[in-house]
Amino acid sequence: MNPQCARCGKIVYPTEKVSCLDKNWHKGCFHCEVCKMTLNMKNYKGYDKKPYCSARSRFERRDQGGGA
Repeated sequence: MNPQCARCGKIVYPTEKVSCLDKNWHKGCFHCEVCKMTLNMKNYKGYDKKPYCSARSRFERRDQGGGA
């Protein structure tokens, strides 16, 4: 059985799967929660099990009392 995408809920097939933050995503669905920039395994920052770009992750942590 193929997993569902954490963003869109559709089936994720192995050729398009990104497994990260204890979830599965389509490559196109793995984007920053704030600015929607497409991310990959090298440029994402995880916070509260959600993906952020490195520029946005600092602001999200500060807004939620996490420092920086």
